[in-house]
Amino acid sequence: MTKPNMILFDYGQTLCTERWDDPLGGHRAVLAAAAENPRHITPEQLEEAFRAMDGVVSRLTEDPWQTGPELCWHAFARAVFESLELKFDLDYQQLEELHWYERTEPTVAVDYMPELLEFLHREGIRTGVVSNLCFNEKTLRKRIDKCLPGHHFEFIMVSSEYALRKPMPEFYRLALTKAKLSAQDVWFCGDNAVCDVDGPKAVGIQGIWYTGAMLNPESCRLRPQSEGHLEIGDWRELERILTGM
Repeated sequence: MTKPNMILFDYGQTLCTERWDDPLGGHRAVLAAAAENPRHITPEQLEEAFRAMDGVVSRLTEDPWQTGPELCWHAFARAVFESLELKFDLDYQQLEELHWYERTEPTVAVDYMPELLEFLHREGIRTGVVSNLCFNEKTLRKRIDKCLPGHHFEFIMVSSEYALRKPMPEFYRLALTKAKLSAQDVWFCGDNAVCDVDGPKAVGIQGIWYTGAMLNPESCRLRPQSEGHLEIGDWRELERILTGM
C-alpha cells in the first residue's frame, strides 16, 4: 500500500453527523412556506405522499445499493407537490434546503475530522467528496461549509447531479477523471461497507472503512466483502497510518 495523492470522503456519518432525522419537521417547514394549500395538506399527509412516490420510483430497481439511477429531490418533490396542488413563492433550491435542513439539524462535524482534514492539507494530500444524495451539490456544500469551514475539498460530487450512484463503478471512475489521477493514487473513506469499501475496491481504489459512527442502519448491517481494506474507528488512526508511511 502506497501513500495516496488524494483521499475521497463519503458525506453522511463520515464527514458530518446528522443528529436526528425528522421528516415531519421538514414537511412542516415546507407547508408553512406554501403560498397555496387548497387541500389543507398536513405534514402527515405529505409524508404519506412522499412515501408513496418513493414506492413508485423504487420499482425502477430491485437493489438500490447496486444500481441506479439517482433521482434529484427537485424532480421528486415537484411530482408530489403538484399532485397535491401545493404552490410556493420559493424556488425549488430554497425548498430543498428548507426541507433537508429542518429535518436533519443540528448537524456537526464528525469527531477529529477537522483535525484530519487540516493534517491532510499540510501533507499535500488532496481531498474531495463523493456522496449518494438526492439533494444537489449547492445544498450539500452549504452544510459542509458550515460544519467544516476550513476544508480544502477540490470537488463535491452528489449522485443526484449525475444519475450515477455508489457503488456503480462509473461514479468512482468519474471521480478519478475529475481528479486526473489513477485508481492506485486514491483512497476512499466512508462508513458504508458496500458504497465506500467494496465499490471503490472493485475499480482499484483503496477502501477505508470508518466504523466510528455506524448510525446508518445499512452501515451496521453490512460488512465489506472485498479484501485488503483498512478498518478504523477513529479518524486519528488514519492520521497515524499516513504519518507512518
